[in-house]
Amino acid sequence: MKKVKVIEVGASIFEENEKIAEENRLLLSKANTFAVNIMGSPGSGKTSLLEKTISELKDRFSFAVIEGDIKGSLDAERVAKLDIPVIQINTGGACHLDAFMVKKGLESLPLKDIDIIFVENVGNLVCPAEFEIGTSFNIVVSSIPEGEDKPLKYPLMFKIADICILNKIDLLSHTAFDLDAFKKHLKDISSSQFIPLSVKTGEGFSLWIEALSESAFRQLTVPQETISVEWKGRVVIVGMGDRMKADDGAGSIIAEKLTKVVKRKDVKVIDAGNSIENYFGVIERFKPDTIVVIDAVDFGGEPGEIRTLEYEELQELTTSTHSFSLHLLLHHIHNQTGANCIVIGVQPKDLILSDKVSQQVKEAIQKLTEIITYELCR
Repeated sequence: MKKVKVIEVGASIFEENEKIAEENRLLLSKANTFAVNIMGSPGSGKTSLLEKTISELKDRFSFAVIEGDIKGSLDAERVAKLDIPVIQINTGGACHLDAFMVKKGLESLPLKDIDIIFVENVGNLVCPAEFEIGTSFNIVVSSIPEGEDKPLKYPLMFKIADICILNKIDLLSHTAFDLDAFKKHLKDISSSQFIPLSVKTGEGFSLWIEALSESAFRQLTVPQETISVEWKGRVVIVGMGDRMKADDGAGSIIAEKLTKVVKRKDVKVIDAGNSIENYFGVIERFKPDTIVVIDAVDFGGEPGEIRTLEYEELQELTTSTHSFSLHLLLHHIHNQTGANCIVIGVQPKDLILSDKVSQQVKEAIQKLTEIITYELCR
Protein backbone atom coordinates (compact mmCIF):
# COMPACT_ATOMS: atom_id res chain seq x y z
CA MET A 1 0.00 0.00 0.00
CA LYS A 2 1.31 3.42 -0.93
CA LYS A 3 1.94 5.88 1.85
CA VAL A 4 -0.47 8.79 2.13
CA LYS A 5 1.18 12.20 1.84
CA VAL A 6 -0.35 14.75 4.20
CA ILE A 7 -0.09 18.43 3.31
CA GLU A 8 -0.75 20.82 6.18
CA VAL A 9 -2.32 23.63 4.15
CA GLY A 10 -3.38 25.67 7.17
CA ALA A 11 0.11 25.66 8.68
CA SER A 12 1.62 26.74 5.36
CA ILE A 13 -0.88 29.58 4.96
CA PHE A 14 -0.26 30.92 8.47
CA GLU A 15 3.52 30.65 8.08
CA GLU A 16 3.53 32.60 4.83
CA ASN A 17 1.15 35.17 6.29
CA GLU A 18 3.42 35.66 9.31
CA LYS A 19 6.41 36.19 7.02
CA ILE A 20 4.60 38.93 5.08
CA ALA A 21 3.29 40.46 8.31
CA GLU A 22 6.88 40.81 9.49
CA GLU A 23 7.76 42.51 6.20
CA ASN A 24 4.91 44.95 6.88
CA ARG A 25 6.25 45.64 10.37
CA LEU A 26 9.69 46.42 8.98
CA LEU A 27 8.19 48.67 6.33
CA LEU A 28 6.21 50.59 8.95
CA SER A 29 9.17 50.72 11.33
CA LYS A 30 11.46 52.23 8.69
CA ALA A 31 8.83 54.86 7.91
CA ASN A 32 8.28 55.46 11.65
CA THR A 33 4.54 55.00 11.20
CA PHE A 34 2.24 53.77 13.98
CA ALA A 35 -0.21 51.17 12.64
CA VAL A 36 -3.43 50.17 14.43
CA ASN A 37 -5.62 47.18 13.63
CA ILE A 38 -9.29 48.00 14.40
CA MET A 39 -11.43 44.87 14.77
CA GLY A 40 -14.95 44.10 15.89
CA SER A 41 -18.40 42.93 14.84
CA PRO A 42 -20.37 44.56 12.02
CA GLY A 43 -22.26 47.49 13.53
CA SER A 44 -20.06 47.84 16.62
CA GLY A 45 -19.12 51.38 15.53
CA LYS A 46 -15.60 50.95 14.15
CA THR A 47 -16.00 53.47 11.33
CA SER A 48 -17.75 56.02 13.56
CA LEU A 49 -14.90 55.66 16.05
CA LEU A 50 -12.37 56.36 13.29
CA GLU A 51 -14.26 59.41 12.01
CA LYS A 52 -14.45 61.02 15.44
CA THR A 53 -10.89 60.07 16.41
CA ILE A 54 -9.31 61.45 13.25
CA SER A 55 -11.40 64.63 13.48
CA GLU A 56 -10.19 65.28 17.02
CA LEU A 57 -6.52 64.49 16.37
CA LYS A 58 -5.90 65.83 12.84
CA ASP A 59 -4.02 68.81 14.24
CA ARG A 60 -1.59 66.54 16.14
CA PHE A 61 -1.06 63.59 13.76
CA SER A 62 -1.23 62.84 10.05
CA PHE A 63 -3.52 59.90 9.26
CA ALA A 64 -4.32 57.31 6.63
CA VAL A 65 -6.87 54.50 6.64
CA ILE A 66 -6.99 51.06 5.01
CA GLU A 67 -10.59 49.86 4.85
CA GLY A 68 -11.33 46.14 4.64
CA ASP A 69 -14.71 44.89 3.43
CA ILE A 70 -16.00 41.88 1.57
CA LYS A 71 -17.59 44.19 -0.96
CA GLY A 72 -18.33 47.87 -1.50
CA SER A 73 -16.67 51.09 -0.35
CA LEU A 74 -19.26 52.84 1.83
CA ASP A 75 -17.01 53.08 4.91
CA ALA A 76 -14.04 54.26 2.85
CA GLU A 77 -16.16 57.00 1.29
CA ARG A 78 -17.20 58.19 4.75
CA VAL A 79 -13.61 58.38 6.01
CA ALA A 80 -12.34 59.98 2.78
CA LYS A 81 -14.48 63.04 3.59
CA LEU A 82 -11.92 63.84 6.29
CA ASP A 83 -9.44 64.63 3.49
CA ILE A 84 -6.91 61.90 4.33
CA PRO A 85 -5.49 59.05 2.18
CA VAL A 86 -7.85 56.06 2.17
CA ILE A 87 -7.31 52.65 0.55
CA GLN A 88 -10.24 50.30 0.06
CA ILE A 89 -9.51 46.56 0.06
CA ASN A 90 -12.32 44.22 -1.00
CA THR A 91 -11.61 40.65 0.04
CA GLY A 92 -14.05 39.10 -2.42
CA GLY A 93 -15.51 36.81 0.23
CA ALA A 94 -12.73 36.39 2.78
CA CYS A 95 -13.86 37.25 6.32
CA HIS A 96 -10.63 39.04 7.23
CA LEU A 97 -7.71 41.03 5.91
CA ASP A 98 -4.45 39.12 5.63
CA ALA A 99 -0.88 40.43 5.59
CA PHE A 100 -0.58 40.33 1.79
CA MET A 101 -3.71 42.45 1.31
CA VAL A 102 -2.44 44.99 3.85
CA LYS A 103 0.99 45.01 2.21
CA LYS A 104 -0.62 46.04 -1.08
CA GLY A 105 -2.40 48.84 0.74
CA LEU A 106 0.76 50.05 2.46
CA GLU A 107 2.63 50.12 -0.85
CA SER A 108 0.01 52.53 -2.18
CA LEU A 109 0.44 55.04 0.67
CA PRO A 110 3.08 57.76 1.29
CA LEU A 111 4.16 56.13 4.57
CA LYS A 112 6.86 58.66 5.46
CA ASP A 113 4.23 61.39 5.47
CA ILE A 114 1.88 59.46 7.77
CA ASP A 115 2.05 59.24 11.57
CA ILE A 116 -0.85 56.86 12.20
CA ILE A 117 -2.45 54.28 9.90
CA PHE A 118 -5.73 52.71 10.94
CA VAL A 119 -6.54 49.35 9.36
CA GLU A 120 -10.29 48.78 9.75
CA ASN A 121 -10.58 45.02 9.45
CA VAL A 122 -13.58 43.12 8.09
CA GLY A 123 -16.43 43.00 10.61
CA ASN A 124 -15.90 39.65 12.34
CA LEU A 125 -14.89 38.45 15.81
CA VAL A 126 -13.12 35.28 14.65
CA CYS A 127 -10.90 35.36 11.55
CA PRO A 128 -9.23 38.80 11.95
CA ALA A 129 -7.81 37.67 15.29
CA GLU A 130 -6.09 34.68 13.67
CA PHE A 131 -4.17 36.57 10.97
CA GLU A 132 -1.29 38.89 11.83
CA ILE A 133 -1.12 41.83 9.42
CA GLY A 134 1.96 43.69 10.69
CA THR A 135 0.35 46.40 12.81
CA SER A 136 1.82 47.30 16.18
CA PHE A 137 -1.43 47.84 18.07
CA ASN A 138 -4.69 45.88 18.23
CA ILE A 139 -8.06 47.40 19.11
CA VAL A 140 -11.29 45.46 19.49
CA VAL A 141 -14.55 47.43 19.45
CA SER A 142 -17.53 45.78 21.13
CA SER A 143 -20.88 47.42 21.83
CA ILE A 144 -23.80 47.27 24.23
CA PRO A 145 -26.34 45.76 21.76
CA GLU A 146 -24.03 42.77 21.18
CA GLY A 147 -24.35 41.56 24.79
CA GLU A 148 -21.87 41.05 27.61
CA ASP A 149 -20.83 37.53 26.61
CA LYS A 150 -18.61 38.35 23.63
CA PRO A 151 -15.22 38.04 25.45
CA LEU A 152 -16.41 34.65 26.70
CA LYS A 153 -17.49 33.44 23.24
CA TYR A 154 -14.60 34.90 21.22
CA PRO A 155 -11.62 34.81 23.64
CA LEU A 156 -8.79 35.07 21.07
CA MET A 157 -10.06 38.38 19.69
CA PHE A 158 -10.14 39.96 23.15
CA LYS A 159 -6.93 38.27 24.28
CA ILE A 160 -4.80 39.82 21.52
CA ALA A 161 -6.29 43.30 21.99
CA ASP A 162 -4.17 46.04 23.52
CA ILE A 163 -7.32 48.08 24.10
CA CYS A 164 -10.93 46.88 24.34
CA ILE A 165 -13.45 49.60 23.59
CA LEU A 166 -17.05 49.08 24.72
CA ASN A 167 -19.04 51.43 22.52
CA LYS A 168 -22.63 52.74 22.79
CA ILE A 169 -22.68 52.97 26.59
CA ASP A 170 -25.40 55.58 26.18
CA LEU A 171 -27.69 52.57 25.63
CA LEU A 172 -26.87 50.92 28.97
CA SER A 173 -30.01 52.13 30.72
CA HIS A 174 -32.17 50.87 27.84
CA THR A 175 -30.86 47.29 27.82
CA ALA A 176 -30.24 44.36 30.15
CA PHE A 177 -26.49 44.51 29.43
CA ASP A 178 -24.46 43.37 32.47
CA LEU A 179 -21.40 45.64 32.57
CA ASP A 180 -19.79 43.85 35.52
CA ALA A 181 -20.10 40.49 33.72
CA PHE A 182 -18.47 41.95 30.58
CA LYS A 183 -15.55 43.32 32.59
CA LYS A 184 -15.10 40.00 34.41
CA HIS A 185 -15.14 37.99 31.18
CA LEU A 186 -12.59 40.39 29.69
CA LYS A 187 -10.29 40.34 32.72
CA ASP A 188 -10.35 36.53 32.83
CA ILE A 189 -8.76 36.20 29.38
CA SER A 190 -7.07 39.51 28.55
CA SER A 191 -4.71 42.17 29.92
CA SER A 192 -6.10 44.77 27.51
CA GLN A 193 -7.01 48.25 28.67
CA PHE A 194 -10.80 48.59 29.00
CA ILE A 195 -12.37 51.83 27.77
CA PRO A 196 -16.17 52.22 27.88
CA LEU A 197 -17.38 55.09 25.71
CA SER A 198 -20.07 56.44 23.44
CA VAL A 199 -19.02 57.76 20.05
CA LYS A 200 -22.48 59.35 19.75
CA THR A 201 -22.47 61.36 22.99
CA GLY A 202 -18.71 61.64 23.53
CA GLU A 203 -18.87 60.09 27.01
CA GLY A 204 -15.54 58.42 27.85
CA PHE A 205 -14.04 59.43 24.49
CA SER A 206 -11.25 61.49 26.06
CA LEU A 207 -9.88 58.32 27.70
CA TRP A 208 -9.57 56.69 24.27
CA ILE A 209 -7.92 59.77 22.75
CA GLU A 210 -5.43 59.89 25.63
CA ALA A 211 -4.59 56.17 25.36
CA LEU A 212 -4.12 56.30 21.58
CA SER A 213 -2.06 59.49 21.69
CA GLU A 214 0.20 58.15 24.41
CA SER A 215 0.85 54.90 22.52
CA ALA A 216 1.47 56.73 19.24
CA PHE A 217 3.81 59.30 20.81
CA ARG A 218 5.75 56.53 22.55
CA GLN A 219 6.51 54.85 19.24
CA LEU A 220 6.93 57.94 17.09
CA THR A 221 9.34 59.74 19.42
CA VAL A 222 11.57 56.84 20.47
CA PRO A 223 14.79 56.65 18.38
CA GLN A 224 15.15 53.57 16.20
CA GLU A 225 17.01 50.99 18.27
CA THR A 226 19.61 48.41 17.42
CA ILE A 227 21.20 45.71 19.54
CA SER A 228 24.95 45.31 19.88
CA VAL A 229 25.29 41.82 18.43
CA GLU A 230 27.71 40.84 15.67
CA TRP A 231 25.89 38.21 13.63
CA LYS A 232 29.07 36.47 12.51
CA GLY A 233 29.21 33.18 10.64
CA ARG A 234 26.76 30.44 11.50
CA VAL A 235 24.25 31.68 14.06
CA VAL A 236 22.11 29.89 16.62
CA ILE A 237 19.32 31.89 18.30
CA VAL A 238 17.84 30.28 21.42
CA GLY A 239 14.64 31.70 22.92
CA MET A 240 14.03 30.68 26.53
CA GLY A 241 11.24 31.03 29.06
CA ASP A 242 8.13 29.63 30.69
CA ARG A 243 5.02 30.90 28.89
CA MET A 244 2.84 30.11 31.90
CA LYS A 245 4.76 32.61 34.04
CA ALA A 246 3.76 35.88 32.37
CA ASP A 247 6.79 37.88 31.19
CA ASP A 248 9.15 34.93 31.71
CA GLY A 249 7.95 33.58 28.35
CA ALA A 250 9.41 36.49 26.34
CA GLY A 251 12.36 34.63 24.82
CA SER A 252 10.25 31.63 23.87
CA ILE A 253 7.65 33.84 22.16
CA ILE A 254 10.33 35.71 20.19
CA ALA A 255 11.88 32.42 19.04
CA GLU A 256 8.50 31.21 17.81
CA LYS A 257 8.02 34.41 15.81
CA LEU A 258 11.53 34.30 14.34
CA THR A 259 11.10 30.66 13.30
CA LYS A 260 8.35 31.75 10.93
CA VAL A 261 10.28 34.52 9.20
CA VAL A 262 14.01 33.70 9.32
CA LYS A 263 14.72 31.03 6.67
CA ARG A 264 18.49 31.28 6.22
CA LYS A 265 20.41 27.99 6.13
CA ASP A 266 23.20 29.46 8.25
CA VAL A 267 20.79 30.51 11.02
CA LYS A 268 19.06 28.07 13.38
CA VAL A 269 16.29 29.32 15.68
CA ILE A 270 15.40 27.19 18.71
CA ASP A 271 12.46 27.64 21.09
CA ALA A 272 14.04 25.93 24.12
CA GLY A 273 11.42 26.73 26.73
CA ASN A 274 13.02 26.19 30.13
CA SER A 275 15.46 23.52 28.97
CA ILE A 276 18.33 24.78 26.85
CA GLU A 277 20.34 21.78 28.06
CA ASN A 278 18.04 19.52 26.01
CA TYR A 279 19.33 21.20 22.85
CA PHE A 280 23.09 20.97 23.48
CA GLY A 281 23.47 18.26 20.85
CA VAL A 282 21.48 20.20 18.24
CA ILE A 283 23.52 23.34 18.90
CA GLU A 284 26.88 21.57 18.79
CA ARG A 285 26.07 19.70 15.56
CA PHE A 286 25.17 22.99 13.86
CA LYS A 287 28.75 24.19 14.53
CA PRO A 288 27.81 27.80 15.30
CA ASP A 289 30.15 30.77 15.34
CA THR A 290 27.67 32.91 17.25
CA ILE A 291 25.07 31.88 19.84
CA VAL A 292 22.45 34.40 20.95
CA VAL A 293 20.20 33.50 23.88
CA ILE A 294 17.05 35.60 24.38
CA ASP A 295 15.56 35.43 27.86
CA ALA A 296 13.73 37.41 30.52
CA VAL A 297 16.54 38.64 32.77
CA ASP A 298 16.13 40.63 35.97
CA PHE A 299 18.96 43.14 35.71
CA GLY A 300 17.15 45.84 37.70
CA GLY A 301 15.99 47.85 34.68
CA GLU A 302 12.63 49.28 33.69
CA PRO A 303 9.98 46.72 32.62
CA GLY A 304 10.44 45.94 28.93
CA GLU A 305 13.99 47.33 28.83
CA ILE A 306 16.31 45.39 26.52
CA ARG A 307 19.97 44.83 27.36
CA THR A 308 22.74 42.91 25.60
CA LEU A 309 25.01 40.97 27.96
CA GLU A 310 28.15 38.89 27.66
CA TYR A 311 27.34 35.54 29.21
CA GLU A 312 30.00 36.04 31.90
CA GLU A 313 27.96 39.00 33.20
CA LEU A 314 25.17 36.63 34.20
CA GLN A 315 27.17 35.56 37.25
CA GLU A 316 25.99 38.74 38.97
CA LEU A 317 22.38 38.49 37.79
CA THR A 318 19.39 36.21 38.31
CA THR A 319 17.54 34.93 35.26
CA SER A 320 13.80 35.14 35.81
CA THR A 321 12.46 32.01 37.54
CA HIS A 322 14.98 29.53 36.12
CA SER A 323 16.41 27.20 38.71
CA PHE A 324 19.62 26.50 36.80
CA SER A 325 22.65 28.69 36.18
CA LEU A 326 22.40 30.02 32.63
CA HIS A 327 25.93 31.29 33.00
CA LEU A 328 27.28 27.77 33.62
CA LEU A 329 25.26 26.29 30.77
CA LEU A 330 26.53 28.90 28.31
CA HIS A 331 30.05 28.40 29.64
CA HIS A 332 29.71 24.71 28.74
CA ILE A 333 28.36 25.50 25.24
CA HIS A 334 31.18 27.99 24.67
CA ASN A 335 33.78 25.40 25.65
CA GLN A 336 32.23 22.77 23.38
CA THR A 337 31.72 24.97 20.31
CA GLY A 338 34.10 27.91 20.69
CA ALA A 339 31.20 30.15 19.66
CA ASN A 340 30.77 33.71 20.87
CA CYS A 341 27.86 33.56 23.36
CA ILE A 342 25.63 36.62 23.83
CA VAL A 343 22.50 37.05 25.96
CA ILE A 344 19.76 39.50 25.03
CA GLY A 345 17.86 40.15 28.24
CA VAL A 346 14.37 41.58 28.56
CA GLN A 347 13.54 43.06 31.96
CA PRO A 348 10.30 41.42 33.17
CA LYS A 349 7.51 43.20 35.00
CA ASP A 350 5.36 40.25 36.10
CA LEU A 351 6.52 36.71 36.89
CA ILE A 352 3.22 35.41 38.18
CA LEU A 353 1.40 32.24 37.16
CA SER A 354 -0.33 33.52 34.03
CA ASP A 355 -0.16 33.26 30.24
CA LYS A 356 -0.64 37.04 29.93
CA VAL A 357 2.40 39.15 29.07
CA SER A 358 2.63 42.73 30.38
CA GLN A 359 2.22 45.55 27.88
CA GLN A 360 5.83 46.70 28.38
CA VAL A 361 7.26 43.26 27.62
CA LYS A 362 4.80 42.75 24.76
CA GLU A 363 6.25 45.89 23.15
CA ALA A 364 9.80 44.63 23.80
CA ILE A 365 8.95 41.31 22.13
CA GLN A 366 7.72 43.10 19.03
CA LYS A 367 10.70 45.47 18.99
CA LEU A 368 13.27 42.66 19.31
CA THR A 369 11.54 40.56 16.67
CA GLU A 370 11.63 43.50 14.25
CA ILE A 371 15.28 44.33 14.97
CA ILE A 372 16.55 40.75 14.64
CA THR A 373 14.48 40.11 11.52
CA TYR A 374 15.88 43.26 9.94
CA GLU A 375 19.46 42.29 10.83
CA LEU A 376 19.14 38.77 9.45
CA CYS A 377 16.83 39.29 6.47
CA ARG A 378 17.90 42.60 4.97
